[in-house]
Amino acid sequence: MRRFRPLADHAARAALWTAYRLLRVWWWLRRPYHRGAVVAIWLGPQILMVQHSYRRPLSWPGGGVRPGERAVAAAVRELREELALDVPAAALTFVGDLMERYEARYDHVHIFELRLARPPVLKPDGREVIAARFMTPQAALARPLVPFIARYLEERVRITAG
Repeated sequence: MRRFRPLADHAARAALWTAYRLLRVWWWLRRPYHRGAVVAIWLGPQILMVQHSYRRPLSWPGGGVRPGERAVAAAVRELREELALDVPAAALTFVGDLMERYEARYDHVHIFELRLARPPVLKPDGREVIAARFMTPQAALARPLVPFIARYLEERVRITAG
């Protein structure tokens, strides 16, 4: 049974890639409002960056907030779904939210931080998240990033340099 997983993962990644492109067209036509929650995971001076299967820029674990769901609950759920990382809501610190137009939709993003004392066991789902690794903010800034993440990291680098 396990030998079929790579084929299923490949099919899921292809479906996500296709759906993402179709959604971008829909977003361009409709300009919808989207509410999301993301988690910046710090291990000392390094931050966890994830690579999603459907887009090039690096990002963080996170996703949409469901109707009636609290943003912190969405963040906890996304950590579990994308990385198999179980953390209590109390471990997350809310650092702010922003409204940004990105990919033709209006994104209201709730940003949380998780500070870890030791490296976690990360298990990217292999479908939505295909890679996850810790890097310095400077190394992350040298790569393509989702815009609000670039702003967050630039601010963190400015604060630590100043």
